[in-house]
Amino acid sequence: MHCIDSPHKETSLLSGFVAARLRRGPKRLPFLDARMSTATGDFRSERELIRRIGRELGVSANAAPSGALGSAPVIRFGDDIAQVALDSPTLIWTTDMLMDGTDFKSAEHGWRAIGRKAMAVNLSDCAAMAVVPVAALCAVSLNNVMTMDDALELFRGARDCGLQFACPIVGGDTNSWDSPTVICISLAARPDATAAPVGRDGARPGDRIYLTGPVGGSILGRHMTFDPRIEPALAIAREFRPHAMIDISDGLAIDLGRILELSGCGAELDETGVKAAIHDDAARLFDRDGVSPLEHALHDGEDFELVVVLPPAANSETARRLGLIPIGRIVPDGFDLIHDDGRRSVIEPRGWEHFR
Repeated sequence: MHCIDSPHKETSLLSGFVAARLRRGPKRLPFLDARMSTATGDFRSERELIRRIGRELGVSANAAPSGALGSAPVIRFGDDIAQVALDSPTLIWTTDMLMDGTDFKSAEHGWRAIGRKAMAVNLSDCAAMAVVPVAALCAVSLNNVMTMDDALELFRGARDCGLQFACPIVGGDTNSWDSPTVICISLAARPDATAAPVGRDGARPGDRIYLTGPVGGSILGRHMTFDPRIEPALAIAREFRPHAMIDISDGLAIDLGRILELSGCGAELDETGVKAAIHDDAARLFDRDGVSPLEHALHDGEDFELVVVLPPAANSETARRLGLIPIGRIVPDGFDLIHDDGRRSVIEPRGWEHFR
């Protein structure tokens, strides 16, 4: 394992990459149409990939870390385990796995964009709880048709996205096989200094429901290019102390439904409010598939906006100033859409689900 010295504000972390063999001369599988680089003389090996990742991170094999980590022994790049020295007594962890053919399509999306998304979905989990990202581990199982340049582009996309939020990749694991590529990032975060992490289980009848931005139709491209809402989430948490939050990864209805389930209550959404939060992409998608923009807004996944539940006393002008869009309220039970003409219809908490 190759350990990396990565001081980060109040935190210094070390971790590393364990590599399994990247076989040379792979057989191309008929069900794969991956987008590959065409560089000639592309020498592949686990050692070379790790060396190059080390250079990308500004370290080299067997290099000693710059500076000691308190009284702990120094771990060098190339060892088997991570070393962490923290001023904060608490670390909060999240992990997300992305699979070719399910979460991205390597035949359509560049490897850097794929790596970026893998990091961004984890950062979105930090936004969902209004916590501060600290560092990440990146594990990959690379398809054997990938070149060295492809693998590095995948890594660079994840690295660069993390650095935008002061969250360096400090290590991970590499592997390869004849099946589609899988990338898994695990991310450590810390509580904000002035606001506690926000869970899903604190919604109460009378609370107001908001979104941080428009939703629907993300499959037209935003599912690969979204910006995690970390800064808005922290601002909202510091201003309002929300009762509940969640990011919309699987769809507004199903993700809000998770808040309702854990909080033991229901919700009413206003048709006018939801329509005000429909993204232009939902209308464009309607022109293609005939599904109404409202349905796309309620049930499409991977918008990665936040559902924010605020106490009824929260100042609505301040909420608007922070970019929040009001869409409804928490009630004792049920999950209904209140139409503009007063009709009421049940909202099905459906969206994307794995293992079904």
